[in-house]
Amino acid sequence: MIGFLIVAGGVFVSTEVTVLQLENLDRQKILRIKVSPAESLSLSYLHSIYREPVVEEFRLREGEFLLTGVITRSPGVMEYYGFEEVRDRHPVERRWAFLDLKRTPGGEQVLIVKGRQIELRDLGEEGDRIRLRVLSLRLGPYLLGSIDQLLSPPFLGQERE
Repeated sequence: MIGFLIVAGGVFVSTEVTVLQLENLDRQKILRIKVSPAESLSLSYLHSIYREPVVEEFRLREGEFLLTGVITRSPGVMEYYGFEEVRDRHPVERRWAFLDLKRTPGGEQVLIVKGRQIELRDLGEEGDRIRLRVLSLRLGPYLLGSIDQLLSPPFLGQERE
């Protein structure tokens, strides 16, 4: 039994998992989602200037966000991004270490990861800053944080001091 506990403890401490962390920088709330290191995700929203729908497609790579495509039918949005051809999807390749988003009025911002839709309006109030990061966490702290998320209503848990 002691041997089993030692092995289990070693796995608990040494194994790493990749997580997508959504953090409300203004309200100190955090949501973590276990993902694969090469997970695909998308962010759909209404463009702040043109008020037209946009979907940005991302792939996680080496702890970064790689923008792989932009989907829009709006000529104004295409021009904003610098696209010269008119088509529904534009392939791109841009990298960010993290993504900072501002929660807009109306709740038109939706993150889709692992088939799960996360509306940014559920993460905070209008004007709040939401930071997305890709982290590698040890299994133990990740599991303890997951238990805390499950036991702390509402969606993101209680505000932390």
